[in-house]
Amino acid sequence: MPALFALEYVLAFCALAYLLGAYWFVTGMRRSLDKTPTETVPLASVVVAARNEAERIASCLGALLAQNYPQDRYEIIVVDDGSTDGTGHIVREFSGETASVRLLRTEGSGSKKAALSLGIAEARGEVILTTDADCQVGPGWIRGMLSHFADGVGMVIGFSQIGSPSEIKGWRQGYEAVDFTCLMACIWGSTGWGHPMAASGQNLAFLREAFFAVGGYEKIMHRASGDDVLLMQAMRRSGRWSIVFANQPATFVRHPVATSWGGLFGQRSRWASNAPVLARLDPLFFGYMLLAYVLSWAMLMAPLLCLVGLLNPLWALGVVGAKVWGEWGVFSGGMLLSGRRELRRYFPLWVLVQPLHVVLVGTAGCLGIFRWKGRVHLWGRRVRGAGTSVEISEPSRR
Repeated sequence: MPALFALEYVLAFCALAYLLGAYWFVTGMRRSLDKTPTETVPLASVVVAARNEAERIASCLGALLAQNYPQDRYEIIVVDDGSTDGTGHIVREFSGETASVRLLRTEGSGSKKAALSLGIAEARGEVILTTDADCQVGPGWIRGMLSHFADGVGMVIGFSQIGSPSEIKGWRQGYEAVDFTCLMACIWGSTGWGHPMAASGQNLAFLREAFFAVGGYEKIMHRASGDDVLLMQAMRRSGRWSIVFANQPATFVRHPVATSWGGLFGQRSRWASNAPVLARLDPLFFGYMLLAYVLSWAMLMAPLLCLVGLLNPLWALGVVGAKVWGEWGVFSGGMLLSGRRELRRYFPLWVLVQPLHVVLVGTAGCLGIFRWKGRVHLWGRRVRGAGTSVEISEPSRR
């Protein structure tokens, strides 16, 4: 009996902590609603790392060229990271039509951070914006993101969403859209409290000066992921700049849905591979991720524990209820911000699948087992598709 009570009380404590964390995110969202954008027109550089994106790069560039920001106040730099499908050829066609598009190449098949480093080093803008080659931005993206750079702001985190309503055609796409909406809502909420926990390179802007002041990607170049969250953590820990969240619809970015469950699993495992580093950089974020991991295990094991008499079914229902209640609050905030009310129908599926997903992704990610862009990683090391990385230091201003 003492062991039974101990297990129940531990689970109850974890569920309460998780629920309080969800409340913290929700209140953080409300704190950031009253931010007033500024009207500035700095010189900006959009840097896009592309590897085998021939199917989507033209659409991405078309949207970037259709911005309502002055054409002479921004440039677009695409860094071809070892593409073999004609991505570079498509970009060259755009660069031949307008001087605002530039094409660079990494030396061999490098990493995304090496590609971004090359682009940022060659950028002329004082503000760097990044998005992925398969993303779509609206015409007000650059102006909207730059309007958040008030005095002292070093980075602006933008909101990303998965697919459009017409692209969410099945349960897998619906699950991914709900999952990513919850993630972005947590980022929004934590940023509202002045302690951003994550960021997405799909929609990010930062001062070029701040990038080099924290060493750019030099200390994390060996990692397959982290060009967004680890860079953000470096800026947050420096204490020199504030980080804000752009929650205006004009700044939203849309990313396509994953092509398969395997593709989604590989992406999330790659992101989770940063957990050991985040344990040192942001114990609060790591603690909440660990809490989610423990509760996910508990939800998977609850039926068996109840069956063998190690867990009271009422306690199990209480833990599940607290977890789902907190998650619904976070998801609702992200859903209202994005206007994606149609995603509500997929929330029950997400509740059922998410515990297994978290356990599998968390375990594989921490062990460094994932596949990305044709490169297989085992135990944190690239074992197939390896190539040459490029390290760039800041050049003198031209």
